[in-house]
This record gives sequence, C-alpha cells and structure tokens, in this order.
Amino acid sequence: MRLISRAVLREIVPPFLLGFVAYTFILLLRTILVLADFAVRRSAPLVEVLRLVALSLPWIIVLTLPMAFLLGVLVGLGRLGADSELTALSACGIGPTAIYRPLLGAAAIASAGVLFLYNVVLPPANESLQREMSRVAATSIVNVVAPRTFREPRPGITFFFDRVAPDGRSFDNVFLKLGDELEPPNRVIVARRGGLTLEGDRLWLDLSQSTVHELDPEDPTRYRATRNASQRLLLAGEPGPGPAGSSVTIQRAWRAQSLTELLAAVKRMKPSDPDRRLALVEVHKKLAIPFACVAFAWVGIPLARRLRRGGRGGSFAASLLILVGYYILLTSGETWAQDGRLSPGVAMWLPNAALLLLGAVAAMWRGDGRAPRLPRAPVEEAGPEAPAAGTDAADAGSAPPTDDSPPGLLGSASVSGSRFRLSLVSLADRYVLARFLVALALVLGSALLLSIVVDYVDQLDEFARHHPPSTVVLGYYRAFIVSITMQIAPFAILLATLVGLGILSRNNEDTAFRACGISAPRLAAPVLVFAIAAAGVAFAFGEYVLPFAEQKQEQYRNVIHGRPADFGIKTAAERNWYLASDGRIWFREEADDRKGTLDAVTVFETGPDGQLVRRTSARVAEWKGDGWLLRQGWDRRFDGPEGAFKKFLEEPVAGDPPRALSGGRRRPEEMRFRELQRLARRLRASGYPTAALDTALQSKLAQPAMLPVMALLATPFAFRIGRKGTLAGVGVGLALGIVALVAAAFMSKLGVVGALPPTLAAWAPDVLFGLAAAYFLLRMRT
Repeated sequence: MRLISRAVLREIVPPFLLGFVAYTFILLLRTILVLADFAVRRSAPLVEVLRLVALSLPWIIVLTLPMAFLLGVLVGLGRLGADSELTALSACGIGPTAIYRPLLGAAAIASAGVLFLYNVVLPPANESLQREMSRVAATSIVNVVAPRTFREPRPGITFFFDRVAPDGRSFDNVFLKLGDELEPPNRVIVARRGGLTLEGDRLWLDLSQSTVHELDPEDPTRYRATRNASQRLLLAGEPGPGPAGSSVTIQRAWRAQSLTELLAAVKRMKPSDPDRRLALVEVHKKLAIPFACVAFAWVGIPLARRLRRGGRGGSFAASLLILVGYYILLTSGETWAQDGRLSPGVAMWLPNAALLLLGAVAAMWRGDGRAPRLPRAPVEEAGPEAPAAGTDAADAGSAPPTDDSPPGLLGSASVSGSRFRLSLVSLADRYVLARFLVALALVLGSALLLSIVVDYVDQLDEFARHHPPSTVVLGYYRAFIVSITMQIAPFAILLATLVGLGILSRNNEDTAFRACGISAPRLAAPVLVFAIAAAGVAFAFGEYVLPFAEQKQEQYRNVIHGRPADFGIKTAAERNWYLASDGRIWFREEADDRKGTLDAVTVFETGPDGQLVRRTSARVAEWKGDGWLLRQGWDRRFDGPEGAFKKFLEEPVAGDPPRALSGGRRRPEEMRFRELQRLARRLRASGYPTAALDTALQSKLAQPAMLPVMALLATPFAFRIGRKGTLAGVGVGLALGIVALVAAAFMSKLGVVGALPPTLAAWAPDVLFGLAAAYFLLRMRT
C-alpha cells in the first residue's frame, strides 16, 4: 500500500471508530434500558443479558456502520483540507485518484462486511432475539399484566394481582374472572399466590391456596366455593388437538429471511401474488443497503474537500444531512414499492443512485478531474512605517502591551493594577458558551435525527399496512422527540462540554485565558451555569410537557399499529373493572358518568390472604355525593363459619366518585410530580408496596440534576485531553456516558424491585458521579 493511501486511511479511522461507537450506543440505549429491567427483575445471569445485547447488535450495526464511514470520510478528509495537506498533494502533482483509490477500496470492504451481516448474521440473530424476547415476555408477569391492573391475557380470562415478587414470575393475591368479558362475574377464582411456568409453547398459570367461587345467575342463593391447595390454568399455547389459545410461537417475516431464502420464495410465487412484490423489496434492500458504504464514500470525498473550511462541525452537519436524505429516500422508496408506484429494484436503488449522481456533480464542481491551479503571487503588505490613509501614525504602530492595555478577547474586563474584574457575563463567557452551544446542538441534532430515522425504518411495515394519517405520524414524532430528548440530555451535556472546552484546550486558548488571570474553573463557569439552568428547564418539561407527550405518543403509536387510540391506556377489562382506593374490586356492565349511575354492579372485598371476605351485587348503583346507593341486590359474607346471605332493596356503600371509575391507567412517566406523590401516598396508606412509584418520584428530581453533574465531570477531562484533539474528548465522553447511563438504569431498576431504597436508587448516580467530578476538579491544574 502506498504511503499516501496509508496516510489517508489513518485519518478516517479515528472518526469512523468514534462515530460507530457513538451511533451504536445511541441506538442501543433503549435496548439497554429494557435489558436492565429484565436483568434486575428476573435476576438474569450476566451471560444471558450479554447474549441478548449481542443479538440486538447486528441490526443496529447494519445501520451505523455506513453512517460512521461517511462521518470518517468527511471528518478525516476535512482535517487534511483544513491543514492544506490536500493542496500540498495537488501542488506535488498528485491527483484525486490517490484519494479516491484507498477510500473506495475501504468502502468496498465495509460494504462486504455489511452484506455479510445483513444476509448471513442478521436473519438468524433476529429470529433468535425475537424468540428469546417472546419467552422473556411470556415468563415475566410484568409483560403479561401490570400490578393492580385488569388484563385479558387470553379470551375468557380476566387477570388481576396485587403485587409482583422481585423475580418477576411469582405474585400475590390473585383474582381471576372466567368467562366472556361482557358476562357478569358468575365464576371467580381467588388465590394467595400465583406463578408462571413455560413448558414448550404453553404458558401455565400455577395457583396455590385458591378458591373457586361459582354463582347461579338465576338464583343467587345457590352458591358454591371450592378450595384447592393448587390449581393450574393455561394462559397461552395449544391446549390440545382443538381450537387454539393465544400461542407463544413466532412467525418469520420477510426481514428475518436470508437472501437465499427470499430468492427461493420469489421463484415459487406467481407474478400476480402481492407477497412477491414485498419479497422483491427485501431482496433489493439486502443488496442496496450494503452498497451505501461505497455511495457514501463517493459523495463524501468531494464534499469533504469543499467543506474543509467548516471544520469538524461543518463535516458533522453535512454527514447528518446526507444520512437523513438517504434514509428518507430509502423508506419512501420502500413505501412506493409496496404500493406499486415504483418497481422494487428502482425504489431500493434510488438513494444510492442519487448519492452517486451528487458525488459526480460535486467532483466536477470542485474540478477534481483537472490539473491543480497555481497559487497566486503573494501580495506585499504595507509595513508599520506606511500606515493606511486616515490613520494616525501613533495608532498604526504596534505598542507593547501594558497593564493598561485592553485584554483583547476579554473586552468586557476592567483592569485595576494587574487584577481583572470580570462582569457577570463577560465576552469570555459568551465566547466559551458559544463553543459549547454549537457542540450541544450538533450532539442533540444528530441523536434526534438518528433516533427518528431508525424508529421510522423500524415501523415502516406498520405505516405501509395501516396507512395512518400524516397528522398522526407528525404528532407521534413530535411527542417522540420530547421523550428521546429527556433520555439523552445528560449524555449530550457531557459530550458537548468535552468537545466545547476541549477545543479551547487544543487551540491553547485556555493557556491565553490563564495568562490573563482566568482560571480553568472560572472558564468553565458559563457551561455549568447553563447546565444548571437546563436542569430547571428539564424539570419543567418533565412536569408540564413530558407527561402529555408520553400520553400522546402512546395514543399515536396505537393508531399507527391499527389499534384504538386508548389501547393500553384503558383496556376492555378496565372498562368494566375498577380497583377502588380502599382495595375493593368493582365490576359494572355499564356506566353513565353524567347521571352518576352504574348498571349490574358487583363489589368484591378480599382479605390480607387474597381470599374473598364479602361479595355484594345490585341491579343499579347511584352516586349520592358522599357514597353509592345500591338498589335491588344481595350481599354475602365469607368470614363466618357458614357465611351469611341477605337480600336488600337499598344498601349504602362507600366508594370512589364516578370520575375515578371512568379514569384510565397511567404510567409514572405520564404523571406530574404532585399526582405521582399523591398516588404513592394513597397506595402506601392502603398497605400496597410503592417502591416502583417512589423510585419514579425521586427520579423526576434526580434525572434533571444529572445535567450539571455531567458538566462538572466533563470539565477536568476536557482540559486534560484537549491537546490530544477533539476526537479524544469524544472518545472519553462516550466511555463516561455509557458508564453513567448504564449505572443509572440499573440503579433505578434496583429501586423499582425494592432491592435498594427508592431515594438511594434514584440519587446514587448523581452522588457517585458528583463525587468523582469533585475529585478530578480538585486535582486539576487551574
């Protein structure tokens, strides 16, 4: 390999590796949060968690490797252009072929790697991951039904339990209603404890100390209660050779098949088969996406030469624009091909063709095929003895600096003797803050764009299948941006601080500031002030924007997936069932919120062991302002030796108002601080464990506080590694960000399951990384 080729490749490797790690981590962040919950709740071994992470990587790498290669080309060649090394090569008679040859060769190798991953590694990895996650979902009660909510895991079974054990498989105080959801609760099972067992493709619900309550709807006096030491019900799978229940099997989609399997499927199909077009789309996509590395290199080389004056920031922004345009064309082309507006081949290869055309135009525009122009003769500058017209000779001379001279960059500083007195917001503060804000905008912009692009690609099948309105798609991504911004804000602050302050150190500007009497901590003060203000803004967003954005995002996602907007917010079972604040379970067939009436009401009261203590039924219930009045019903108690049964015409019963019965279930992320605090207090007073709610409550304060902690932690590293280059700062920032976010995720999940006190679980990352920041700041040379 020629010396020039090795030098060019050495320039693109560091930004390529850093971009690859950064993009992969950003896209893997949500998977890490899910797996942290899986590891903590189920006490899964580290090997199993790492295996799930490894199975999640191929699909992400297929996307991030071409992205990182484009970034490496733009940043690496941009550095050569900024330092005039490309101009020196041209002056030596070395044409653009010396640049194109190694980069296109490296792009071909990268494309071959992506092709191997996409067609050999990805299909079995996707299938294994889907199967493993389905098994995890099947054996984790948290994924079947949340505590104290009513769900229908399979037709004919309404499921409720009071609390979940730390292993995520067993739970206490089980309540089941058997029969159609619209039928009255004539057959009910209550149990002290329950657990899930997966045997092949069958998911069993094992109950201990259970009681089956059966009622004759024609004669309520005929009532039977059967006690069992153990009992088993089938929740999912095939009960035998007959009609199936909800199965835990996996159906392979086109994406999960290799190129060979897809080609064989295309040959078997008739030209009129609509699935043949879908299979052809996947065939061309499995070839077109790997070729993106070559297309990115082809367009990146002339653009990097053009953008050399913009520095790394301009190259980074250009790479984002190209990536967004490429994936918009790719996803749009896939939709056009599925709808029949374009042939699959044209649709899938259109983005690559557009990049090749753009690269050719940019190369001709730059004149890469012509000989280099000779530089113009230098223009002699006037010396100090020849001042410009209209300027005093005394002003034209360059007098040596004195203590009374203005400090240049620190224009807002005043001098008394040899000491500077800086104003509250000096020119230096604005200068440092500008560098930081540019870096922050690039980091946030890249993370948001990548997250949107990947999410859109992931949900493209749902868009094509259900054709949601554009207002729904735009509304979903507006809410998605708010949610993802709150998640990556600490990481963005950390990385922007490292880059912004690292640039000052790399250009020796921090040395100039110190010579003027400004210490390194004082130089970083505007960044810290901004981070503190950002923490306040983040808390306000978490209070007034994020809860509503989370609700809207869930509703829009349901519409995109072809479900009712309130799916998961208020399920079919929750429309008929309600858990009152005093712990009693209410069932009603119909409800009229305006009149304050309930039809066909049944109220179940359970004891500490989960067994029924009392059951009350009435034809109608009417709200009287301070309670309910039940009419034409009966009441049965089970706390006596034989039980007591009575009928009544009217019976007052305490309970929650009608608006509470009609409300939907909300996650902690969808609630404001005071709402979540009141809910936790109410449930705690009723004896319900509130570790998850208390951890979420403390996290609403601890997560915004992480922003200034990350800024403090990044400051000493920025000044230490700045002279090694901005890319070194990015690398350190990635390492610190990965450790911080993973530690925060695991600490939070430990608090949710009760393994750590909620306050400690939420605030431990802030305290630990705050102490680390203080240690490094004290050891920093100021």
